Amino acid sequence: MVRASSPSLPRRLGRLSLAGAAALSLATGVTPAFAADPTPTGSVPPPAQTGKFVPTTPTRILDTRHAIGVPGRTPVANRASIRVDTGLVAADVTAVVMNVTVTDTTGPGFLTVYPDGTQPPTTSNLNFTAGQTVPNLVTVPVTNGHVDFYNFGGSTDVIADLAGYYTDSGAIAGSSYVPLPPSRALDTRSALGTPKAAPIGQRGTLNLKLAGTHGIPPKGATAVVLNVTATRPSTGGFLTVYPHGTALPTTSNLNFTTGQTVPNLVTVPLGADGSVDVYNFLGTTDVVADVFGYYQSAPTGAGFTPTGPKRMVDTRDKGHAPIGPGGLLQLPVATGGLGTTKVSAVVLNVTAVNATKGGYLTVFPGNGTNRPTTSNLNFGPKQVVPNMVVVPVDDSGLINIYNFLGTTDVVVDLFGYFTDPVGGPTGLSYGGGNAPVYSCGATAPGRWATVAQGDPITLGMDPGPFRAPGQLSDTQIHAVVTDPSGKTTDSVAGNATLARLTIPTPLSGAYSWYAYATDGTKSSPPSKPCYFQADGDSVITGVQVTSNTGNGPTHTGDPLTLTFKATSTGSTDGKKIASFCYAEESGSCTQIPADANGQATVNTTAGHWGTHVLYVQAFTVSGWVASTTSSYYVAG
Repeated sequence: MVRASSPSLPRRLGRLSLAGAAALSLATGVTPAFAADPTPTGSVPPPAQTGKFVPTTPTRILDTRHAIGVPGRTPVANRASIRVDTGLVAADVTAVVMNVTVTDTTGPGFLTVYPDGTQPPTTSNLNFTAGQTVPNLVTVPVTNGHVDFYNFGGSTDVIADLAGYYTDSGAIAGSSYVPLPPSRALDTRSALGTPKAAPIGQRGTLNLKLAGTHGIPPKGATAVVLNVTATRPSTGGFLTVYPHGTALPTTSNLNFTTGQTVPNLVTVPLGADGSVDVYNFLGTTDVVADVFGYYQSAPTGAGFTPTGPKRMVDTRDKGHAPIGPGGLLQLPVATGGLGTTKVSAVVLNVTAVNATKGGYLTVFPGNGTNRPTTSNLNFGPKQVVPNMVVVPVDDSGLINIYNFLGTTDVVVDLFGYFTDPVGGPTGLSYGGGNAPVYSCGATAPGRWATVAQGDPITLGMDPGPFRAPGQLSDTQIHAVVTDPSGKTTDSVAGNATLARLTIPTPLSGAYSWYAYATDGTKSSPPSKPCYFQADGDSVITGVQVTSNTGNGPTHTGDPLTLTFKATSTGSTDGKKIASFCYAEESGSCTQIPADANGQATVNTTAGHWGTHVLYVQAFTVSGWVASTTSSYYVAG
């Protein structure tokens, strides 16, 4: 029998404070409002990021079967080229992103997409055999608003669906890119990302929530990059991925035949609720989706520079060899002609050729030791399978290609790269109250800052002075904060030695912010982003300790099951009970996780005769902790 000897009293963690000269504070309140000192004399936002992405409604710009984008209904013949108008203003576009599909192929061959008015390169975007339907995402530079398609081999019909474009225009609101470590968001075979393990039925639609998951922030993301794979389809068909809450477009993202496993990279805008829909046309099929990155409205992400296709490696060439089972091919990014250019991600077309067995390839950055559990392309024996890959690049400057089974040759072509803005404020930090702050993490949603009623959250950065290129005077520091509701406010935080900003909140939830400097005429680039989560008082209402013996006796040496349970006020994720820490007598505290119901179970043994005193604390997800509860049981 277990008895509680003292009630549990809520207690918050120690306050957090700012260390640094440049700071701004967010005070608690009800509605977002900003008050700053000093008063701004004028401001200019950070310079427009080059290589911004502008997602578009999926639009079919080419279909040779139906005379869309071409004069007649004629397949593209062997060694023939066609010129296609993207429908975009030529001066605004540096490159386009399209889903390109070949179908009704009469023989083996390949298709190359390239800038209009230039010679076809010695690279390819899609490879096919007779009778195949093959999709692939393509990113290609644009000349005068047009792109060209070149076919080598059997004749083929070609379909192209526009997904978006890149621009350097400061007059167009675009998005910057944030690469992420690959993570699996959906697998209908195992109920990952879906309520139950089941394929998508004919003309069925599956909704996939992405904002606020897998490193994508809850607010501010405009589009996501997914590798979508159809597997075990019962018949031939296609999948369409599109923003939730919008009409089903008349385009497709990947096509498949009975029993085929087909991957394709997809760039898709998010719906207003941060989710996308996956639509299946015919039969049933399982679907797997891996997250590789996202686009955001903030300028703190990377901009894209198209290179045109450049071959990095072809293992069929002299001096190379196929990748064996479990083998790894490492490539320095510099082999793509980038030299010492510091890039955050590269856009590749990776093709598996001459595979001896069915398998898959995984492309990832680094020294080869942190391979993700995702895949980029799947293939069968002797198949030629291409897929576009957007892979982050870390300080090693290396990318890795892992082969699962059998041996396969690999062809890798570089199509462009992403670079982050540099030269903005540094050392962003945050914390609740006035104690030392945490250093900022650049990945959403960030760690928690616990904030008691009436306490502020304090943001800071390294002291300057900062100067934008060409500035003649010292600058003011601005902080651009997006709160959990999605509202973004740009306010003066002060200068290099004095900065203060008060926001009468924080709301509970995820925040993001960045800083820049301006003299009223010119501005510095933005800082790297800072993500954190705020949680107001989480009053833990009590810690209960019960045992399997109930009110019955406990005997020395008997097994004993203790159950800890706690609740806290509020329903946000930060206020959920995360764990318990317990100790018997004066022993060290043992941390155990709580389940979804805010409880945990411990199996122990009554080790000696007499009274056993148990000390228990409960913790919320955001770090709030209850005062220690002491309970006891008597072993006879």
